[in-house]
Amino acid sequence: MSKILIVDDEIAYNELLKDYLESHGYSVVCAFDGKQGLELYHQEKPDLIITDIVMPDMDGIELLLKLTKKDDKFPCKVIAISGGGRINGGGYLATSKMLGADQIFEKPFKMEDLRNCIESIMP
Repeated sequence: MSKILIVDDEIAYNELLKDYLESHGYSVVCAFDGKQGLELYHQEKPDLIITDIVMPDMDGIELLLKLTKKDDKFPCKVIAISGGGRINGGGYLATSKMLGADQIFEKPFKMEDLRNCIESIMP
């Protein structure tokens, strides 16, 4: 069973994603900012990280930079998501893609599209 780490500061959104992915057979852990996400990454060693970009304490871009610090590549698959703070969502997501995110999604998106993406990028 693949393990997924969801990093999103919106608690309800985090729970919605978690419930949906668990109903499709994934093991899911949740963090509510990038700092907690980085800690859980080291504890849980997920196969995939789904991270929001605009968050307090440590945003998704900083999380991605810290994950790539040692080898210049991500240690697992990454999907970046963002509503962009309603201002620059596309710009944040383009930066995430340049940093090496496997896929990007702008909120809102269809859960089925996310699941199809996960199935296509997971081994």
